[in-house]
This record gives sequence, structure tokens and C-alpha cells, in this order.
Amino acid sequence: MRKLLHVLAACCFLLTATWAPTRAELTLPPDVMHHATVGINGVYSLDFDTAQQNIAWVFEHYPDHPFAHFGNAMIAWSRYEYEFETSDDAQRKVFEKILDDSIDGIKRWIKKYPNDSNGYMGIGALYGLRALFNMRNRNWVTSYFAGRKAIGNLEKSLKLDPTYYDAYFGLGIYEYYAGTLPSVIKILARIVAIKGNPQEGVQYLNTAREKAHFTSDSAKLILIDVQNNRQSGFYAPEKSLEFIRQLRAKFPKNPLMHYVEIICLYETKNYDEVTAQAHEFLRLIGSDKFYKDIYIPRAYTALGTAQMAQGNFEAARQLFEEGQRKIQHQSPSRWGVWNALRLGQVYDVLGLRTQAQAQYKYVLTFKDKWGFDDLAKSYLKKPYTVPPSGVGPLPPL
Repeated sequence: MRKLLHVLAACCFLLTATWAPTRAELTLPPDVMHHATVGINGVYSLDFDTAQQNIAWVFEHYPDHPFAHFGNAMIAWSRYEYEFETSDDAQRKVFEKILDDSIDGIKRWIKKYPNDSNGYMGIGALYGLRALFNMRNRNWVTSYFAGRKAIGNLEKSLKLDPTYYDAYFGLGIYEYYAGTLPSVIKILARIVAIKGNPQEGVQYLNTAREKAHFTSDSAKLILIDVQNNRQSGFYAPEKSLEFIRQLRAKFPKNPLMHYVEIICLYETKNYDEVTAQAHEFLRLIGSDKFYKDIYIPRAYTALGTAQMAQGNFEAARQLFEEGQRKIQHQSPSRWGVWNALRLGQVYDVLGLRTQAQAQYKYVLTFKDKWGFDDLAKSYLKKPYTVPPSGVGPLPPL
């Protein structure tokens, strides 16, 4: 859940925090804002061709403006995450190159306009994106230093304009997640003096949600993550469901918003509605151009996991097997490999140990891009059993 929402929130942040002329030293004509708006709508609809065409127009007329640089980085990140499901190494390299170039471009802008709070807000957003990317790849030290650069720039933006409430979004993310680091990296955190305050982080996020001009929606997405975490002191899945329904009403064409609602329905134990919405999600794949074939595993994850949560493991088996057959022609993706591991868990519960072991071995045939290897190895040693707390969250770990 956290990874999916970080992706959506990062995209929202890049879109909204940087397409704002109100605090810029350079006055922009209306046609720039028109192309920016069309580009934003293109990304929210996952219409990357439209988005790229409009960003290219901004580059042509204002070649070094942050709008163009941020828009370009956002499109590359969104394509890597949404269109390729973080599973295409070539697209990953494209994103990394564009991110580096975009940061360099914003540095040139800040040198020219040193008192532009949007410039610091923008480069803070890009360093934050780099931190998230490095964290997902378990590069903890580089993630930390990128995060510190993000925070430093956001604080400078807020110093230049104390009413720039959008800066509280990035500060809130840092305070909350730095204060809730997993135990596996707490030793590293002590070495590099990472500190955070979860309560303060949530307060900052709510400030952004209520008062920010540009990052209110992004703050809602991160708060959904916080409120859906069963170990969090802020656990409130019903409120998460309320927030995502507000966002879906605003961005109805985005299938990832649709899927986050399914996740929230699962967390509130509305399993019948999870099943209904997952079937609708599956139906739209192939009939709606924004619901891509690569999202098929997502639909079966929801369908199968909802059955697991209700104790219907035979039904779950049939669904996960059907999902595995449907994606035989696809290159392996994070959600597809997660389904394979889930099917192994179901086989174990049903006493089909040989089939379960085959699934775990299958998971281990792939490069461990998504962090599933440790689980698969543990289940090869000892069969999976449903823990007292239940089958756990719907998305990949």
C-alpha cells in the first residue's frame, strides 16, 4: 500500500507543487498555463502522449523554466511506475537520466531567480522523489542524503513565504516516516542521526490537506497510507475510504485511484464491494484505454486476497490460478510475482505442499526487484500458515 500511495502522491506533488505562477518572479502568459493544465490532466488520466506534447510546448517557449523540467520528470516517473509497473529496466534508466537533468535545470533557475520560493519548492520535490526512489531500491544512505536536501529546500521555500502551506506536505512526509522507520534500518538511522516525529508529521500533512493550494490531494494520499496502517496510532480506514472517494470524484479516469479505493474497501472489510469493484476493474481492462493489460494481476490480487481474508481458500486458489494463466504472455511484474507468491500461500493452507514449493521456487527465479525473496525462502523452509492477525494487507509488501 505504502509504495503505491507514495507513487501517486509523488506524481500529484510534482504536478501541483510546480505548476504555480503565483509566487514566481517570472510572469507567465495564459497560454503557458493552458498547456500546463492540459499536461496535468493528461498525466492524471495516464494519457502520456498528451502530457508529453504539452510539456514539449513549454520547453520550446521557456526552455529552462521549472514547469518544463518538473513536468518532464513527472512524466518519466509516472510512466515507469504506471505504464511499466516498475518492471522495465530501460524505462528506469530513462527516468533516472531525466530526473538528474531536471534537478540541474532547476538549479540554473534558482541561480537566476534566487528568491523564487517555487524554485526551492520544486527542487525539494525532485530530491524527495529521488529519496523515495532510492528507498524503494533499499539504498538507505543515498536516500537519506537526498531526503535531507529535499527538506532543506522545502524549509527555505517556507522561509521565503511562510504562507506557502504546500511545503508542509514534504515536511510532513519526512517527520512521519523518519519517525516510524522499520527496525531493520534503525541502526543506520542512529548512525546518520535520522529523527522524526510521527505526530508532528501527521499534523503537517493535515495542514497541507486543509490549507495547501497545490498539494492538498497529495496529502490525502499519504494520509490514506498512514490511516490504513494497522500498526499506526492513526489507524482510521473509514477516513481513508472517504478521502479516496473524494479523489476519485476529482480524477475519475485514473485507474490507480480506482484501485486505491479497492484497497481501502478491503481494509474496511467490505469484501463484497471489493469483489464487485475488482470485477469492474478487470472488465475495464481492454475496454478502457487507460486500464492496461499490465493491471490484470492487480485485479486478481484483489479478488483472490478478498477470498483469503474470508477463509475461502479454494475460491482463492481458483482465482489466483486463473490470474496466473491470464498473464502468461506478459513479462514479469511486481504484482504478477506477488500473485505467484500468494498462490503458494493458498496451496500451503490447502495442504498442497508440492505445488506451494513450486510457486516459491518460481518467485525466486526472478531478480529480487520487489523484495519477495526472503518471504519465498522462508516458506520453502516452513509452510505458510495464516497468522492470528489474518492474511494481511492486500498490496505487495
